[in-house]
Amino acid sequence: MNLAQLYYFQHLAEIQHYTRAAEDLCISQSALSHSISALEKELGCPLFSREGRTVALTEDGRLFKRSVDNGLMDIEGGIAEVKRRHGRFSGTVSVGAIATVRSDYLPAAMKAYREEYGPFVDFRIAQGETETLNKLLDEGGCDLVIAGPVERPRVACETLFYQRLVVAVGRGHALAALDKVSYDDLAGCDIVTYRSGIACGDTLDAFLRRTGAPLDEMNLIRNYEDEIILGALVVREPVVALTMLTSNLLPNPDMAVLPLAVEGAREFYPVSLTYREKTFRDPAAQAFINFARTFEAPPYVRDDFPF
Repeated sequence: MNLAQLYYFQHLAEIQHYTRAAEDLCISQSALSHSISALEKELGCPLFSREGRTVALTEDGRLFKRSVDNGLMDIEGGIAEVKRRHGRFSGTVSVGAIATVRSDYLPAAMKAYREEYGPFVDFRIAQGETETLNKLLDEGGCDLVIAGPVERPRVACETLFYQRLVVAVGRGHALAALDKVSYDDLAGCDIVTYRSGIACGDTLDAFLRRTGAPLDEMNLIRNYEDEIILGALVVREPVVALTMLTSNLLPNPDMAVLPLAVEGAREFYPVSLTYREKTFRDPAAQAFINFARTFEAPPYVRDDFPF
């Protein structure tokens, strides 16, 4: 038994297809088959059940894979730590990210990560909505996702920070003179906000119902998908935006951003770190997951943010 056999076994267990696994490993299918057969002969039991070129782990295979995953992770972790200490840490981190973290939080996290681990780690960034990115994660197309929360088996989801719900208006609007805005202040206003059917729009639906918003007194115009257009509208038209405070809501001297005085607005939308559990990944990717857990949240989500 050698390390190559263990890596081959681990990858075949992840891909569950001989042809695709052999292509990924840059070896012939016969070489992969021979390696697995030799491993099974040494262990004295089948590790996979076979249906053509598609395979599934047996009970013994699942037991063995847990030990292989832990062992290889320890080995790779040791290699990575020695390389990091000598300035040679390298690898690739594939991240799926929603729009609201790509222009601020994620670049700042990448910069801080490289300052600690060195300049030789490559980042590959995929962009999209939460549902699309998590499908990519399931398919092995990225190591982690920074997006909205999900609940699925064999997937870890940890909240990094919350994006708050606020009110944005033009400087000439009557609400701009207030320190904070309540639902009563919004009665009779034309309010532009997120459309239903997208993650933040569905979260808004639930929030308005939960907090008893007087929907019959609020003229909600729900045609929009992001803070860029919402912010642009309020500086050009006499409307109010009910929007998340994100890096997409670009500072504008003609726009006022005000806290929404409704319980839960501060923790409106959780931005989460999502990754597959019990899966071997590049040490650089695992290190970034660990790093992201403690990286400082962007200033506009903190309690001391100056409105």
